[in-house]
Amino acid sequence: MNAVLGGFMAGYCMAILSTFALTFLATRARADSFVQKFFAAEVPGALLAVPIFIGAQLGWTMLGLIFGSVYEVGGFDAKPGALGAPSYVFVMLMGGIAWLPLPPLVIFGRQYWWLWLSMSAAFTGLFGWLMPVVAER
Repeated sequence: MNAVLGGFMAGYCMAILSTFALTFLATRARADSFVQKFFAAEVPGALLAVPIFIGAQLGWTMLGLIFGSVYEVGGFDAKPGALGAPSYVFVMLMGGIAWLPLPPLVIFGRQYWWLWLSMSAAFTGLFGWLMPVVAER
């Protein structure tokens, strides 16, 4: 049960980080036609933070519950740990999942490579390292 709650907590933290990132993108990319399709020009980018946060919170906390359940049911707590993480196998699994979206994001949004990389690192840190540490306590 602790792993599921840890997954929820990691998902909530990821939702906050995603809100910052997506609000930054909404305020910076207002001139792009892609953003103009979905939002009127009169709507300030900072005002979009509320619906972005609600969507991110629902999505990331659900994903956190799933990852916590996978950690619990998969028996990753019995695997050997490394670098302060209870299960190095789970850290590597989350790291692999975190790097999957990077190639297309860098190809289509090269100027924001630092944002994509930091979000992937945050995903790996929150779900791969923090969630198992919380589950063990």
